[in-house]
Amino acid sequence: MNVESITLGQGGPTVTPLCIGTWAWGDKLFWNYGSDYSSEELQAAFTAALEAGITFFDTAEVYGLGLSEQFLAQFMQQTDKKVQIATKYGPFPWRFASNSVADALTDSLKRLQVERVSLYQVHWSFLFFMSQETLMNALADEVKRGRIEAVGVSNYSAE
Repeated sequence: MNVESITLGQGGPTVTPLCIGTWAWGDKLFWNYGSDYSSEELQAAFTAALEAGITFFDTAEVYGLGLSEQFLAQFMQQTDKKVQIATKYGPFPWRFASNSVADALTDSLKRLQVERVSLYQVHWSFLFFMSQETLMNALADEVKRGRIEAVGVSNYSAE
C-alpha cells in the first residue's frame, strides 16, 4: 500500500503522517506487558502497521525501560521495509551536562541497532539543571554528527 508522506521541518526526513506509538511495548507498570499481551502481539502490530503502509514508529528510552526500543530493533531486523524511528530524550535532574544528550542518544541507538533516528524529541519540558540553550546546542551537535535527522519536543505546552 502506498501512503502519503510529510516532511518534518524544513528539509527534514520524509515520513508517513501517522506514527505508531510504542509506549506499551514492554511496559509492565502502566500497560501490563507480559500479563495482558506478549512480544507476539507486538510483532503482529508492527507487521500490521507495515502492511497498512505505516513505517514511522515513536518510542522513548523510558518506554518499558528500554524494551520498546529493543523490540523495534528486533522487528526491524525481520523486514526489508525502510522503517523510521522517533525516540525521546528524558531531561532527568541528574542530566545537567551537554554530553548527557549524546550519551542518552548513544544508548538509544544501541538499543534500536541503528546509526541515526529520523526524529529525536525532548520528552518533557522539565529542564532542571540544564538550560534550554545547552540542550538545544547539544541536539544541534547531534544533527551535525548525522545521528538525528530532525529535533522535536513532546509534552510541551504552546508557551
